Amino acid sequence: MEGIFGYPAVFILNVLGQVLDSYLYVNLIGHFFPAKHPGGVSKKQEALSTLVMAALLLSTDIFSGNNFFWYYGMMLLLPLLYAMLFFQEKLTTKVILCSLFTSFIISAEQMVMTLAGPLGNDVEHFGWLLFWFFLRRIVLKVALLFLARQLFIWPGESNISLPTGYWGLTLLVSGATNFLLTFFRTGSEQSAATFLLRLYLFLVPIVLLLVVKNLSVSAHKAQVSTAQMEFARTQNQYLSQQIGMMESLRKFRHDYKSHLFAMDALLAAGKYEELHQYLLSLHQYQYEGIHLRRFTDDEALNILLNQKATMAEKAGISFDCEVSLPPDGKIPIMDLSSLIVNLLDNAIEACATLPEARIRLRVHKSKAYLVFEESNTCKENILEKNPLFRTRKKNPEMHGMGIKIIRSITQKYHGKYEVESTDSCFTTTILLLDE
Repeated sequence: MEGIFGYPAVFILNVLGQVLDSYLYVNLIGHFFPAKHPGGVSKKQEALSTLVMAALLLSTDIFSGNNFFWYYGMMLLLPLLYAMLFFQEKLTTKVILCSLFTSFIISAEQMVMTLAGPLGNDVEHFGWLLFWFFLRRIVLKVALLFLARQLFIWPGESNISLPTGYWGLTLLVSGATNFLLTFFRTGSEQSAATFLLRLYLFLVPIVLLLVVKNLSVSAHKAQVSTAQMEFARTQNQYLSQQIGMMESLRKFRHDYKSHLFAMDALLAAGKYEELHQYLLSLHQYQYEGIHLRRFTDDEALNILLNQKATMAEKAGISFDCEVSLPPDGKIPIMDLSSLIVNLLDNAIEACATLPEARIRLRVHKSKAYLVFEESNTCKENILEKNPLFRTRKKNPEMHGMGIKIIRSITQKYHGKYEVESTDSCFTTTILLLDE
């Protein structure tokens, strides 16, 4: 096979294939692991890393005389070094995933080589040779890029933690796959048995990932559901307390004339100690913070909005809110409250320490959709610095539930969730089907 690389067209296709190999690794690693730098890995760094990796692969090909085993070793080592330099995660996890990525790419390429048969190596049929080489080095890698994005990057995009046992099983699968791919490299590359083996080795990690994905997504949905129920329980407790305080205030206002008459009588009689005890008894009435502003006609949601307004203003944030709910709306108020409160909690956390911070919320009906528009001050362009909204807090599995709940409610009502960001403002727009 080494002789065909002397042809300029084959050499060029091989170089392009190495660039695609490198980009495939850079893309997968960048989507799977959180970056070490808070701002993430820039497009320039990704492009430079792709070119450096491709140049090293090309150098390995040239200096080893296109030796398969040297090339395979570099395919394992270079992505691992890239992951170690720019991304967080345990070293063992990086080793396992880079091994899995390599076995996935190499097994697919070797399947195409098996399908090509002797024409894939025969320089006497140069046209066919060039066709199969183009298919193997270019078309296949583009197809793998789309396939791999569906298979490998969903945990990072969804902020879903994979089960612990997955890593041990993946190590076993990827290690065995890499061993078999290199061992059977020296055998017949055109036999049906070899093709079936390579197809099997290609499909094993895919099936493993699909099974883990289904299990993990189910567990994730259960986690979000549990978080929503806990949120509802906490908010119900708060609402009960506020309603009790309001009833206490109403009772006090109803009886205040009687209280004034009783205190006046005690004062006139010179019974100062009894007057003092009477005044102490009135302190039992809870009325602090009951002067509610009217944000919406729904009493429960209005109380929650007042709570968030108070939190924002205590943090020095200007709070502007208008919520107009349709009288015939089909979406339960509990889901609306959950969505709005999580939106506001995220906004308050994002701008609590910023000068002249602002939060603006508008909710209104537009045709068949209930529209939520929220904007808040921010300190950086979130979509550039942290496009996947990965939490940087300790114990990430315990945080980041707000966005997950918002997305869950959006999906429940066949809606749309969009965000926009500048260096100073973050905007969220949500549409929920309400009919």
